[in-house]
Amino acid sequence: MIEKEVFPGSLNMAIDSLMAKWAWLEKKSFFRLYGWENPTVSLGRFQKENNLKIPKGVDFVRRPSGGRAVLHHMEITYCLAVPRESSFGDLSVLEFHRLVHNVIKEALCEVGVPAELSDGRRGNTAFCFDASSKYEVVVDGMKIVGSAQFRTKGAIVEHGSIVLRQNRELLREIFGEDVPQVKGLLELYDVDVKLLEETLLRRFEKVFGSFVRTQLNDDMLKEAKDLSRFFELRRR
Repeated sequence: MIEKEVFPGSLNMAIDSLMAKWAWLEKKSFFRLYGWENPTVSLGRFQKENNLKIPKGVDFVRRPSGGRAVLHHMEITYCLAVPRESSFGDLSVLEFHRLVHNVIKEALCEVGVPAELSDGRRGNTAFCFDASSKYEVVVDGMKIVGSAQFRTKGAIVEHGSIVLRQNRELLREIFGEDVPQVKGLLELYDVDVKLLEETLLRRFEKVFGSFVRTQLNDDMLKEAKDLSRFFELRRR
């Protein structure tokens, strides 16, 4: 468990990318919750930048994972990396995705939120929360968790966002007027965010084993900062 910290968007993506390496070298799972220094739009690894307008004050990055664009703002963001040599290493993309999302669903249910896993539907915009694919976490029919996965020779990494509030004005500015009417968790239910974070950690440990609580050391941060420039995107 890497202690929660707030970083610029490109540094967050570099850390998530490096967690695959650390999980592989250490032969153990890594998990972290983290925040964003500024509102940040992240694009999927292969997503085109077409038709997105990134305003001043909003960071613009590319994820090491696939999927569609996400506005990271008022949310709980998580990243889990497990070594391929673990008992989870042979799971398919969908099986691992379902396992992670079931942990989140159970944590939400424990704090009083009636979360479910969806059957899946497809949206029409570049915005991640316009659609809930199979096994997405939904509350009252609303997708509130967006996640993506990437794999290396040595590890599986899944990272994602539990949206607390949606900034609809900023969403329209970035994605256009046809962005769907979406809501965050705190716009649907009164939830103690700190309690939810603690519950998430406990639930993840129950499935993936205990995480050692640690902060990023100087070597880890230097490696991530050196890599972060590769995740930065320029505003158009």
